[in-house]
Amino acid sequence: MAILNREKLLTREKLEVTKVDLGKGEFVYVRQMTGRERDTFEQSIISFDKAGEVERNTEDFRAKLAVCTVCDANGDLLLKPEDVAVLSQSMSAARLEKIVEIAQKINKISAEDKEELTKNLKGGRAASSTSDSVKN
Repeated sequence: MAILNREKLLTREKLEVTKVDLGKGEFVYVRQMTGRERDTFEQSIISFDKAGEVERNTEDFRAKLAVCTVCDANGDLLLKPEDVAVLSQSMSAARLEKIVEIAQKINKISAEDKEELTKNLKGGRAASSTSDSVKN
C-alpha cells in the first residue's frame, strides 16, 4: 500500500463504468462521478430560499442522476444538464430506475445520503424547481 503524493492525487482517476441492461435488448453505460460532478448533483437537489432557509428539490431526482452518470463505453457523458426534463418525461420510470440503482451503487449514494440531501435541514418549506437543468 503506497501513500499518494501531490502528483498522483491530481492525476485524473479512471472512473468505473458499468453496463446497465434496460431490457428490450437495449443498454447504457453508467459511470462514477468525479468529486465536482457529485457536488453539482447534490447542489441540484438542495436550494436556499430568500431568507437563507434550506429547501429540498427532489423534482427529477432520477433524471438528474442519470444525466450526471450515463456515458459511452469510454466514460464520456452522453447527456447535458438541459436534457433533465426531457429525459424525465420520455423514459419509463422502470428503465430510469435501473440506471439510478447502478448509479447510486457505484457512486456510494445510500438511502441515508439521499434522505440527508433532501430533508429540510432548517424547517423551510419544500420547493418545486422551475429549472430544467442541474445547477452548475
